[in-house]
Amino acid sequence: MISRPNVAARKIELIGYERLRIYFLSRRDHTQPGKPFIQGTRYQDILRIYECDEKLRAACFAAVGQFEILLRNRVSEELSSRFGSHPYFTSAAFRSKELQLEALQKLGSVYTTSKDQRAKHYKTTYSAPPLPAIWTLKEFLTFGATSRLLKALDGPVVTAVAADFGLPSDRLLENWVETLVDLRNICAHHDRLFNRIFQKQPSRLRNANVPTAIVQNNRLRAVLQCLDHMMTSRGALMSVEAEAGRILGRYPEITLAEAGY
Repeated sequence: MISRPNVAARKIELIGYERLRIYFLSRRDHTQPGKPFIQGTRYQDILRIYECDEKLRAACFAAVGQFEILLRNRVSEELSSRFGSHPYFTSAAFRSKELQLEALQKLGSVYTTSKDQRAKHYKTTYSAPPLPAIWTLKEFLTFGATSRLLKALDGPVVTAVAADFGLPSDRLLENWVETLVDLRNICAHHDRLFNRIFQKQPSRLRNANVPTAIVQNNRLRAVLQCLDHMMTSRGALMSVEAEAGRILGRYPEITLAEAGY
C-alpha cells in the first residue's frame, strides 16, 4: 500500500531501487506464485526497516571503530615492550620468516602510500630505519591490515594481547577480530545488517559466565556480544548489544529474529 506515490518515487531516487529491493523481499510471500506482498504491507514499513538498518550500521560502525583503536594500541604496546621500537625487523616477533616478510611488505606499502602528515614527516626527516616506530606506524593501519598482522605475529605475543581482551587463546582473538572486520566492512560500505547471516562467525567462548554462546553465532547479536566482552575486559564499557536492542525497540515493524536478535 502506497499512500503517497510521489514521495515513494522520490525515496527510490534518493536511496536506489536495488538498495531497497532486499527490504521489499522481506515483505513478500515467497510461497505464492509471483511472490506478492504480504497482505497489509505498507511502503512506509519498508522505509522504516531501512531507517532502522541505517541506525544499526551507524551504532555498530562507531563501536567497532573504538575497538580497532584499542586493538592497534595494545598490539603496539606488546610488540614494543618485547622487541623495541621496530619489532618488524626482529624475526622472533613473528610465527615464521615467511610471515615476517609478508608483514614487512604490507607495512611498507601502508607506510609509503599513507597521506598522513606523520608519515610525510618521517619520510622527509629520516632515511633509516626505513619504517617509523611501531607506535607511529600502527596509526596508518586499516582494521583489515591489523587483523592480518595479528595472524603473522608470534603466538605468545598474540596470546598476551588476547588475555587483555578477556580471551584464553590467540586463535580465538584472531577469529573474533576477523569477524569484526567483516562487520566493519559491511557497515562502511552501507551494506545490509537486517536479517543478515554472517559468513564469518565467531567461535564460542567456553565460559559459562560470559554470554557469548547463544545458539545462532552467525547473527548480529552474537557478534556484538563478542565485541562487548572484549571492550569490557579492556575497561571500555560500551554495551553496543544493548544499544542495538534499544534501536530495534523503536521499530516495531521489525521482529527481533529478523534483526538477528
